[in-house]
Amino acid sequence: MVKAAAALAALAVLLAGCGGTDTQVDEPAETESTVTAGSPSGLPPEYGVPAIADPLDPGRFATDPCALLAPEQRSDLGLPGTEQEELAGTVECLLHPPGDTVTTVQLQLMTDRGLADLVAQCRGANAPAACTTWAPTTVERYPAILDSGRQCRLMVGVAEQAVLLVNDVAEPKCRRVTEIAAAALTTLREEP
Repeated sequence: MVKAAAALAALAVLLAGCGGTDTQVDEPAETESTVTAGSPSGLPPEYGVPAIADPLDPGRFATDPCALLAPEQRSDLGLPGTEQEELAGTVECLLHPPGDTVTTVQLQLMTDRGLADLVAQCRGANAPAACTTWAPTTVERYPAILDSGRQCRLMVGVAEQAVLLVNDVAEPKCRRVTEIAAAALTTLREEP
């Protein structure tokens, strides 16, 4: 429970101050550290976020991100328990394994900034230390940033000013965040 609380606190600090993602869990002091000249961002210097060819409207799920995954999908992922919390003005879905109330996955839609805004925070002298573990990727044609630091965080650009964030504090190998993001994208593409 303490580890989950630390993860949520770190997420709140970076969401408020640096554009929408959390930092690593075990050392909250890293939320304020920066990438120095000797520790560059993990993103290639020439990386620019590709345009989103098929933007999705996250509006109906922004206040109910748990609805992005059906109960059967959550069960298949080993995360049937859910609860929602508001953090820094954004509603997030907390997914739990059976019989465990410790958060293992955080799921949210940020609708006040885009993936390009998140990438911009990793440029320059004041970039958060977490940027050293960021790498560009895609999830079903959507541009994304994978942070494979001490936890696994996937940020998927679903519109120019909307990002799907999946943060798995229990599985650093990142398999599950990709599955969760793909399932959420399928739901976002469905007609209301």
